[in-house]
Formats: sequence, structure tokens, C-alpha cells
Amino acid sequence: MRRTSVFCLFLSACSGSVGDPSELGTDGGPGPGPGPREDGGTVVVEPPPPPPFAPAPGTLQRLTRTRYLSSVQDLLGPGLNWPTDLEVDTPLFGFTSVGASTLTIGPRAAEQYEAAAMSLAHQIFTDATRREAFVGCVPSGAADPCVRSFLGRFGERAFRRPLSGDELDRWQLVVTNIEASLRDVWTGLELATAGLLQSPYFLYRVEVGSPDPADATRYRYDGYELATRLAYFVWGSTPDDELLAAAGRGELDTTAGVEAQTRRLLASPRSKDGLLLFFFEHLKLDRLEGLTKSPTAFPQFTPAMGPAMRDEILRLVEAEVLGEGGDFRRLLTSQRGFINDDLARIYFMPSAGPQLTEVNHPANSPRRGILTTAGFLALNAHETISSPTYRGRYIRQSLLCQDIPPPPANVNPTVPEAPVNSGPQTFRQRLEALHLSNPTCAGCHQLMDPLGFGLEGFDAIGAYRTTDNGLPINASGTLDGRAFKNAAELVEVLADHRDLGACLAKVTYRHATGHKETTGETRTLRAVTAPFVESGYQFDALVVAIATSDGFRYAKVPE
Repeated sequence: MRRTSVFCLFLSACSGSVGDPSELGTDGGPGPGPGPREDGGTVVVEPPPPPPFAPAPGTLQRLTRTRYLSSVQDLLGPGLNWPTDLEVDTPLFGFTSVGASTLTIGPRAAEQYEAAAMSLAHQIFTDATRREAFVGCVPSGAADPCVRSFLGRFGERAFRRPLSGDELDRWQLVVTNIEASLRDVWTGLELATAGLLQSPYFLYRVEVGSPDPADATRYRYDGYELATRLAYFVWGSTPDDELLAAAGRGELDTTAGVEAQTRRLLASPRSKDGLLLFFFEHLKLDRLEGLTKSPTAFPQFTPAMGPAMRDEILRLVEAEVLGEGGDFRRLLTSQRGFINDDLARIYFMPSAGPQLTEVNHPANSPRRGILTTAGFLALNAHETISSPTYRGRYIRQSLLCQDIPPPPANVNPTVPEAPVNSGPQTFRQRLEALHLSNPTCAGCHQLMDPLGFGLEGFDAIGAYRTTDNGLPINASGTLDGRAFKNAAELVEVLADHRDLGACLAKVTYRHATGHKETTGETRTLRAVTAPFVESGYQFDALVVAIATSDGFRYAKVPE
């Protein structure tokens, strides 16, 4: 009894609803939360009109580890030994881009960036053929016009904007002084290149805006700042020459110009890698890389299974969401799968070989979309048993953007065994006795557990089962007034949920802008949600809507 009281302590303040007045419904406005809904016979109270648009402040966003690596690869070309000793990123509000907007470069990270820049530049300039191709000429000395030409060209790519005359003078002086000291212009160029790669203008995305001539109440991002925002949003890397040229011509000063360049970036195969980064972080797939399970409970589980589970989910995202005509809801309802020998053992399917191979789950299969992949199920489970609470919480928080208070630090998550004289019980029965029969616990757990019960047909590594502790599994439940009998029905109900589109728009916007959305951006969130839903949940439509939105293009006037 004492354990139950401790576990339920944090739930006593729950009122039976989740979220707060800023949570979003399908139209991007404040949603009514998971109480009685239209389909349950009760009229939904529509949210009030949003406040006037107010842009968020501009940011100095440090390149994340992933974006740093993709940037130096684009700048320097293939075939180098890329740095591995770089500071690990810290996600905030679910994304490393948000963390990068608030965290600075400490002494240790500065040393790592210096070592990386020196190593990369040295690899290029100790190869005579490569350095000549990289610089574009063979300079006779620091005063050779080709030196300044190279510094201007490479500097623009590195800083994602043209260098000023004064900046060019300073960097040319670096080459001049080193040549005078060491009698070698190539060493001067090498160290100047390393210096450019250590500059705050490379390591940080400087996106602060400047006064908007059409509206004194806000700043607007200039063409080069927008080029940077677009490139890192869609490609996850630095702008290419064409995007920088468009910025220089003023084409990104108009909505039409931004849309044209966004569609060009989306049409490139590179967009898949950039957009997969969003899903990788949103779905928390990094946690699968070191996934462990009890060897006693699951002797068939191997260290290779976690990475295979991660890759299957990414392949599913790529096939159903990022492919032509991709509909985000298909990520929930698809009968596609990607398996190898490791995953075949979990899915009870024939050997598939060492590489992931596409399969189609049969019509009568319990597998439907991402929620029934081994990766999602194993990630949202304990080491020995499943967790309806974890699985239901993920659906509420990450797919519907509904807030659930966290448990206190001292909570004991262990579910007591059934009383000896009660006979065998399923895990569901034990949870219902602990969470849902106790009014103190039920306030919050009724929002999570009934959702997770729909996935009880899968164990802690995602293998399908029909019994638990020798008893038939009951996988029925409800989602905001709509009942389901099993996982296949759960995902259909979820795919039809009115908050699904707004939630994806909200978290994608957060990832794209590098900050947690503000109340003043509620109108923008509604504006980007509408075309996404109207397009049939086409993810490309959401990307275009965000890139052309006021929230993406304007900044708050500095105080």
C-alpha cells in the first residue's frame, strides 16, 4: 500500500485533462484536450481567436554536431578524415536545434573545434593536387589576386554571407603575415582556412534580422539569414551556391522567392537526409542505439537489434512520409516493414539476410505502422515487461502534443506482483488495480494506460503475443471517446484524431526555428497547420508552409 501511495503522489493534482490553454488543436489554435468530443456526443468548445502575430527573438544558434559535420563535408568535399571528438549536443524541448540556440561553446568544445579545423585544413593543403583544386589557382604569393578571390569565395560559403571589405582585408593579412614568417603562401592559406572554420560566424548561425522597412514593429531576416534557415531546415547543412546567389539577388525578400527555393531544396535527394534528422530526434531514435533488455527474459535480444530497429523506422519514414505523395498518417497505418535477420526473429518471419529488406505485413497481421514496429515498442517498455503507461504517454505527448505532468524524482515505478491468493493476473489487470482503480492515480493514468493497453499484444522487445501470464490479452481501449479493440484499430483512431496534424506542425516548426513556440506565434501555427491538413497530410506542404510563414521570416525587435 505504501508503494502505491508513493507512485500516485504526483498524480493527486490531475483533473482528468491534459495540456494547457496554449496547446494546439487541428487548426493550430488552442485545443479542447482529451475530454468529451464530437464523436462522443458532446459539443466541443472551440478555442478563442489567437492573439495578433508577434515574432520570436532572433537567435545565435550554434551548429549542432550533425550539422557541423554535414557543413564541413559540403565545404571541403569528400575523402577527408572527419572529426569524431566533438561535444555531444543537448536537446531542449525535444530538439538539439533548440538546445543549440541557448547553449554556448565552452573551453573544451573550443579546443575540439580548433583541433578539427586544423586537422581538416592540414589534410587539404598537404595534398598538392587537392589544395590547387580547392583554392582554384596556384598563387605566387599573398598579394596574388587569387588569394583574395579564394578568401572571398570560401569565406562566403563558410559564413553563409559575403565577407565585408574589412573582413577580407583581415583574412588576407593572416596569409600575408604567415607567408612573411614561414616563406610559404600555402601555409598561410591553410591557417586562414582553419581560422575561418573556427570563426563564430561559421560555428554559429547568426540570425538576428534587421529593421523591416514595411513594419517598424518587427525585424525581418535578410536573404542570407533566410538562406541559412532554409538550408539547415530542409537539408540539414549549409546553403549551396545557388541558394546564396538567390539571396544576393534579393529573391528571398518575397514569399514567392522563398517558396521557389524551398521547393527546389525539397526536390533534391538531399532533402531526405535533412528531414530525417527531424524524425530521428522527434521519435527519440538515438535511444535505440544502446538499447538493452534483460538477457534472462529475452535471450534472443542482441546488441545489433537496437540499431536495426532504428534503421527500420527511418526507412519507414522515408518510404511513407518523405516519398512522393507521402501522407504522414501512413506512418501510423502502413503495412510496410523493413527487416533483417535480427528483426526477423522478433517478427517471427523467415530469415531476411543481414541487410534490411522491405516486406509487406499481411492483411490479418497485427502490425500497423510505426507504433507496432519493434523499435517503438521496445523503446517504450521496461527491460523485462511492456509498459502501457510509457506507450500511452508517448502517444499523448509526442503525437498529440498534450501535456502530462512528470512523476516526482522519488517515485517507484515498480508494479507490485498480484496477491498470492488472487490467482494469475495479466499485467493490464495489475496496472488497472494500481493506477485506474485508485482515484488519486486515475486522474492522469486514465489518459495514458488505456492508450497503451491497445499495444499490450506486444512484449518488451516488440514481439507479438496473445497471452500474458497464461491469460488472454485484452488490447481494447479508448482514445478521447473513441473505442478500439486492438492495435490495428488504435492506429486508425489515432490517424483520424483532430490534434494529429496540429501537433506535427507544432513540433516541426519548433525544430525548424530553433525555439519553443511563443504565444505570439499561435496565429502562425494555425496558418501552417491548415495547408498541411488540407493537402492530405503531405509533409512537403508543411515544410513549405513553415518556410513561407511570418514566424520563419520575421524576428522580434531587440530590446
